[in-house]
Amino acid sequence: MSVDTGRRPAGPPPPGGRPGPRLRRDPRSVHDRVSFKPIAILLLVPVILATSILTAAILAPPFAVAGFGVNEIRSRLDALGADFTRIPRFPERSTIYAADGSVLTRVYLDNREVVPLAAIAPVARKAVLAIEDSDFFEHGALDWSSLIRAMIQNARAGEVVQGGSTITQQLVGSTLGVNRFDQSIEGKLQELALAIRVEQRYSKARIFELYLNQVYMGNGVYGFGTAAEFYFRKPARRLDLLEGATLAGMVRAPEYYDPLDRPKKMLLRRNDVLNRMEGLGWISEGRNDRLKAKPLQLPEKAGKLHRRHPPFFVKYLTDQIVQNRSGEFDALGRTEKARRRALYEGGLDIHTTLEPEWQHWAEEAARQPLSVSIYPPAGSPPPDVSIVTIDNRSGAVKVILSGRNYRDDELDLATTGHQPGSAFKPFVLAGAFQQGIPPTQTYSSSSPWCSPLWDDEDHCVQNAEGTGQGLVDLWTATEDSINVVFAQLIFDVGPSVVADIAGRMIGMDPRTEELPPVPALATGSVAISPIDMATGYQTIANDGRHCDPYTVQSIERDGKALLEHERTCDPVLKAGDAHLITAMLEQVPISGTAASAFGSWANWPVAGKTGTAQENTNVWFGGYTKQFTTVVWVGSPGNPYSMGHVFGGTVAAPIWVAYMSRVMQGLPAIGFPEPPKPPVGPVPSVIGMTKKEAITTLADAGFRASVEIADSLSTKGQVFSQSPGGGSVTALGTLVSVQISTGKPAQIPMPRVVGMRGFEAKTSLESLGLVVATVRVETGNPSKIGFVIGQDPHGESLVIQGDTVTIFVGEAKGGGGGGGNGGGGGGG
Repeated sequence: MSVDTGRRPAGPPPPGGRPGPRLRRDPRSVHDRVSFKPIAILLLVPVILATSILTAAILAPPFAVAGFGVNEIRSRLDALGADFTRIPRFPERSTIYAADGSVLTRVYLDNREVVPLAAIAPVARKAVLAIEDSDFFEHGALDWSSLIRAMIQNARAGEVVQGGSTITQQLVGSTLGVNRFDQSIEGKLQELALAIRVEQRYSKARIFELYLNQVYMGNGVYGFGTAAEFYFRKPARRLDLLEGATLAGMVRAPEYYDPLDRPKKMLLRRNDVLNRMEGLGWISEGRNDRLKAKPLQLPEKAGKLHRRHPPFFVKYLTDQIVQNRSGEFDALGRTEKARRRALYEGGLDIHTTLEPEWQHWAEEAARQPLSVSIYPPAGSPPPDVSIVTIDNRSGAVKVILSGRNYRDDELDLATTGHQPGSAFKPFVLAGAFQQGIPPTQTYSSSSPWCSPLWDDEDHCVQNAEGTGQGLVDLWTATEDSINVVFAQLIFDVGPSVVADIAGRMIGMDPRTEELPPVPALATGSVAISPIDMATGYQTIANDGRHCDPYTVQSIERDGKALLEHERTCDPVLKAGDAHLITAMLEQVPISGTAASAFGSWANWPVAGKTGTAQENTNVWFGGYTKQFTTVVWVGSPGNPYSMGHVFGGTVAAPIWVAYMSRVMQGLPAIGFPEPPKPPVGPVPSVIGMTKKEAITTLADAGFRASVEIADSLSTKGQVFSQSPGGGSVTALGTLVSVQISTGKPAQIPMPRVVGMRGFEAKTSLESLGLVVATVRVETGNPSKIGFVIGQDPHGESLVIQGDTVTIFVGEAKGGGGGGGNGGGGGGG
């Protein structure tokens, strides 16, 4: 054995090129880091002695003592390495890409990106070989000269500056469960036996590649590919010699030589590497001196992790992969543990559906000042925003925004349920059309509307604004978001029908989740998340076909496809019903509750619905073009509070317009399909018929009957009132309300008739079953002649049919010339 002086027999060059001529180093370069200590000369003797003893120990004991020969030692090594099969795959970080191919983020337990040997700069490879194992490509599993040289160099320096283990031994120690700190004979033999097996199975180049990818480089970083990016913000193939020498110097003790925390120590260590390369003749003395004179030269962003991702989208996506509720990610493992390991250690390339530019636009729209000033209660946060966008044709989730500052507060607003208010009404319409109720069906819009069946404290529903417009059809009720109409409608449809069809439009698994079948669905009092709301609206926009929302387009590992998303779209609504709902929702941005927000909207056809929850705690706008569906939610996170006089059309809709106007730029204006024209027919008159006769007659004509028993002086058991009236023409399937008489006089509110013409008031009151007594009253006001100027009882008083009521009609003084008004004051 001899100390490596820089001269070596001819052999294959290290990866990265053939070394240049061997140069003898100037003695002064040896002293760069530490002056040569005189005591080192004395230490060389015990070092060499110790080396000899170690050599003998590894080669012979305990076998020499036991009388073992060479064959016995070989057999022992074979036995110790018998269980070796291969180097296990290193835990490797997974990379998540946006739809445009840019990197969103990387997820890992070990921050490692495995790269091929050819992807690491030759100068960096040479630097590692120089400081760790310069003869690696020439020796076997053990290198005696390296062991001796390391002990001499360490003695010179007064500290450990070189190691004696070969690269193969280091790889074995870090990957095959060998205790690197076990200095026992058995431990060393185990390491040597495995190193021999590794050298037998793998080529030198492959061993070197594995080594460079597994080595720990400090700060949670593993491997040269990852370290090059972390410390120098560049791929490993672009490392220069100084950078390569810096990383090579970290291998031995990455925390001690951390260039971020200990730059001075790292600078000295880097120069050790350069000195070693000069000593080997791989760089010249002059170049070495020039390089060592340069500072460490870390870039400004050295050590900063790459986090240019919208974090909630990543959380939503990784939860989907690990939980695998749809079974889509079975290729990554059958259990959560296996899928989690594949995600965080499997080196996956995950290609997603997220559009980063759109996400940025959503964030900007969410951060714009709200159109209405809102003052939160003391200690409560200001209102926050969630935005979700889905591709109508595929279900691809393009944007998920969960709050203005998710990075700070980490609030899940996109998958958490919030009361949707009137934004839920399209689901009620879907149930109505499934049951055959046409959009021309009319209901009273008077507010409040009360029913003992309504599940609320006072059993009443009120409109958000106004008292009502009399009888209105579903077109008007949708456009103006009239609550009391939908409260009546859900009883005709059935709450269970609405809950079922809404669940299917959203894509709920009926085995594990469902909406409660309660009347309060009609007014949006049951919580629903923005992602579910967007999915349900997507079903309408996609001609009634529900597409499962997804975020992962494909997954690869080492260039091999593991998963490719297969679009899953199933018909939930009849296409005609979906087109009809769209036609009704098109009116909302034009002349309905969102019209004020759409003044700047271009010519893209759009349909949507506003929503305002009870006590104005949440406001919504869900809308879609032919291409994309977007839902905007604005509300108070945590404990909801009233935001004051706010509505979906005045707060959420402006955000939708600001954001979607940018998304739609450059996209064509595609119109929605025309809704089917419902067949129409005349409504037969069923006045005077029995209940059975009325139902049969209406059914034969294509109409449905809603029967109510009410007090009336009409013949008991006969229809005394119907709406729509006989002879009117309307859509077949319309619900006709009929009232059956009990034969008892009804208690009715006395209408106010003051100001009506005398004969009109008399006719109106008699139609209610009241007896009218007319009293003439002289008046000096010509404008009141012939008109009712008083009544008894007064308006809104309760009276019984058959009661006599008195009206006072004005006439001219002297009783002449009544004006022919039918009030009984004519003067002939």
